[in-house]
Amino acid sequence: MIAEDWIELKNAQERNIMIRKAQIARMIVACAYCIMALGCLFIIVPPGFGISIRLTTNITDPGRIVPLQTHYIYDVTKQPQYELTYISQTIYIVLAVLSYTGIDHFLGLLVFHISGQLNILKNRLINLDTYINSHDMLKICVARHIRLLRAITIIEDTYNVILLSLFLYFAILFAFYGFRIINLFDEGNDLSLTHLVFFMSTFFNLFAHMCLYCALGEFLVAECNEIYYAAYSNEWYSVNPKIAQDLLFLLIRGAKPIHLTAGKIFPMTMMTFCSLIKTSIGYISVLHTTRSH
Repeated sequence: MIAEDWIELKNAQERNIMIRKAQIARMIVACAYCIMALGCLFIIVPPGFGISIRLTTNITDPGRIVPLQTHYIYDVTKQPQYELTYISQTIYIVLAVLSYTGIDHFLGLLVFHISGQLNILKNRLINLDTYINSHDMLKICVARHIRLLRAITIIEDTYNVILLSLFLYFAILFAFYGFRIINLFDEGNDLSLTHLVFFMSTFFNLFAHMCLYCALGEFLVAECNEIYYAAYSNEWYSVNPKIAQDLLFLLIRGAKPIHLTAGKIFPMTMMTFCSLIKTSIGYISVLHTTRSH
């Protein structure tokens, strides 16, 4: 669908809209990869110099530090087991970062492309009376609107389970990270610069990604609502009855809310994001109170 939309003939204004939306999506992906790369480097590089990025140790810690600690069935401190383990874990970490960021921000690419198409559709509806054959243009607009709604449904069906798992994952980790920050202030712990940067980059990563998911959902809802208002702003009460009848399809369908959801339970909007933050802060307060007693 994206390829067809780019190949299709369009005027300069519509092409500029598509380019602008694609550039926004590209900029978000570039920033996200930079943030993820920073966290990735702090996981991979310090253990090579004998610096553990973790603040606590356990019985599985070997004599030599590796990026990801677990229980090994072989002696990881010997050569070449240590080097091979280190290299394999580095590869796994990089692949995990690429897949995590790539899958998430492919959603951003799709949403921004669809929002660009909705923006073009809105402009055509607003300027409907300027076209020579308004009725044919309106039929094209109705068909494109249905096509875009089907695309949104496909995205929703594909991502709703992923978004639900990320929703729960963020709520739990945000609460624990917030609890950890409070403990650092209470106990007066002195963190090294390496640990502090890693800690803050991970925290910001979680916050930015969850905010992005909800912002994309909010953005999509706003763009879909614009179609409804664009159809309503036409002088439907004085136009040709055939045009007024076709406008009804847009008005009726546009009145139904369009949402990306987390598991078809929570709509991904900024209101949901704020509620999630408030809930996580409540958990932080409970954890802190329990620990104090």
